[in-house]
Amino acid sequence: MDDTVQPESGFMATSEGWFLAGSPHNEEFNQGLKELTHDMILRGKFYSPVNPEFLHELFFHIDTEDWKPKFPLIFDIRTPLPTHRNHFICEKVVLDWQGNIPEEYTLLNVNSALDIDSLDFPDDIKEWVSHSLQDQMKRGYGMCLTHGKKVVVWINADCASGTDCEIGIITTNNYRRKGLGALTAAAAVDNCSSLGYSTIGWHCENHNYGSIAVAQKVGFVKERDYVHYICMFDEAVHLAEKAMRHFFDRQYVDAIADFERAFTMKDVSIWFYPLAARAYAAMNEPTPALKYLKQAQVLGWKNWDSILISAELESIKDDPAIKDFVAKLG
Repeated sequence: MDDTVQPESGFMATSEGWFLAGSPHNEEFNQGLKELTHDMILRGKFYSPVNPEFLHELFFHIDTEDWKPKFPLIFDIRTPLPTHRNHFICEKVVLDWQGNIPEEYTLLNVNSALDIDSLDFPDDIKEWVSHSLQDQMKRGYGMCLTHGKKVVVWINADCASGTDCEIGIITTNNYRRKGLGALTAAAAVDNCSSLGYSTIGWHCENHNYGSIAVAQKVGFVKERDYVHYICMFDEAVHLAEKAMRHFFDRQYVDAIADFERAFTMKDVSIWFYPLAARAYAAMNEPTPALKYLKQAQVLGWKNWDSILISAELESIKDDPAIKDFVAKLG
């Protein structure tokens, strides 16, 4: 804050992100923010209520568009990238989950009684929940689905205030597209209601169609659209995130340029490579498209259905090398 008694500008850190609010015209305050972002991005001195070991980005919300002209000063080494998101709320579950959980699966409450050491966490779920696991167990309204001892769906107890709470979901690879995420989420919402929460929220990016479909299947209804901003601490990841936004805006030339720059610097997360392939396919360039499909395969990409039926890949599906690659995928 610029003043502890009568603040006009503030930058607040929470486990759900940062919040930049008030007057954007206090230049001393803005200079302080610039130094703070330099500390985090350049010097690795993280200021966050979450474990710094798991802090990879600065994501924040603004209360007024008047802050945006100040971004070049405050975030001079990483241009903030806008992320368009949806917020859903659920007041009543419409999916009948009771009795529909397959016999070989078990629903477990994520609370202080959960025996974490007896469970097997796949890498993707472990990475997603590990930094906040103890907090989630204390909140006590999360839920998971196990197959034997393997955790296959995890419902995060993201945050709670009064009678409102938020949940998040992840389903591990090879267990997706089976309806398990929706069943577990429906059970989690009913569990939240039984604990006294009357409004249960769900956030996701507006191009995450899988998450949106699960939310709506459970009974969530979109409450609003909103934008938040991110600055990735790693330059290559920041470029790949920028490229992804170009892709979803159908700016394929810009997307390709930023993907190529990012890939030259280092290997980034697996999901960027299929997007790069789709960007090249949209430009009717099957050779580099195939290159990044193969790279995704090497890195362990499993969700081929969503890629191969994409409109971009449709335009190059008759290329002999593409046909051969798809045939070998089976």
